[in-house]
Amino acid sequence: MAAQTIKLTSSDGKEFEMKKSDFAKVTMLNTMLTDLGFTEDALPDEAIPMPTVNGDALDAIIKWLRMHEEEEPKTEDYRQEHHLDRRVSAMDVEFLDSLTPRTRLADVINAAYFLEIPDLIVTLVKFTANSLEGRTVDEMSRWLEFDLKQDIRRAEDDSDEGESSEKRGRTDSDA
Repeated sequence: MAAQTIKLTSSDGKEFEMKKSDFAKVTMLNTMLTDLGFTEDALPDEAIPMPTVNGDALDAIIKWLRMHEEEEPKTEDYRQEHHLDRRVSAMDVEFLDSLTPRTRLADVINAAYFLEIPDLIVTLVKFTANSLEGRTVDEMSRWLEFDLKQDIRRAEDDSDEGESSEKRGRTDSDA
């Protein structure tokens, strides 16, 4: 009997199993396995390393895939037709809200892009946009759990360095 799951090893050494039925939603794995000559009936026995995906993010992604396993992957045409629709299911909002601290949510976003999971990426973008819409900088900082004002000041300080070098009369031709 062919394996119904594939093993994945996160960057921190945790091992996970992903169902064969998830491959249609996880473009990178589907493409990689096809390129390596594996078929649905003959999956690798060894775990596939995910060097840029930590265990918490991979765990969250697999949970999200379980929540949506009955759904067919959305087509690119569907995503284009509905790209302005920012509705996110209550189930997804509850799940994504549980990803705290927010760095964990950021890790899931990065992992979703790395693994190329378009339906999850769309959900994450809509969730984040909805969560930040209408908030002040201070409110966004609290939700994101980092100091946006400090980052803005740092960017302003960096731009001042360019001005000060100009004031001193330095140019590339002086070097």
